[in-house]
Amino acid sequence: WMWDKVERDPEYLALVQSIWAQNFQPPMTDPAKIEAHWATVDTQIERAIAAVSALRARGVAVIFVRAPSSGGYIEGERRDFPRDRTWDVLLERSGAPGVHFEDHAELQGLDTPEWSHLSRADAEKFTVALAAIIERDGLWRTASPRGSG
Repeated sequence: WMWDKVERDPEYLALVQSIWAQNFQPPMTDPAKIEAHWATVDTQIERAIAAVSALRARGVAVIFVRAPSSGGYIEGERRDFPRDRTWDVLLERSGAPGVHFEDHAELQGLDTPEWSHLSRADAEKFTVALAAIIERDGLWRTASPRGSG
């Protein structure tokens, strides 16, 4: 759970937000830095694909979940890690299913006080809704290494 002080103490919340905001960078313009960024992204995707393969070899089902974020945090994520070059590639190449909060109305509009984590109350709502999506869409079947759940 998120530490309740973040939710109930406005001054502390502002401090936490200011710490996150230090990481908000302007768009990269240096071609070498952009190339290095994408090389790192590609390496991390490869590591995740290898992890999915190793887990499935042990009989573990894998479902990726993209929880909500907001504010400057999600703006930076969308700019620096666009879905079509990260999330979509990860799911396609790993063969694992995923649940992205932007694809499901019931996972949107939840409270992320410091932009990157859900409030306790909304974390509980998110979990209930996520479980329902996984069940409804049969993702537990496609997550299974043998496709049988």
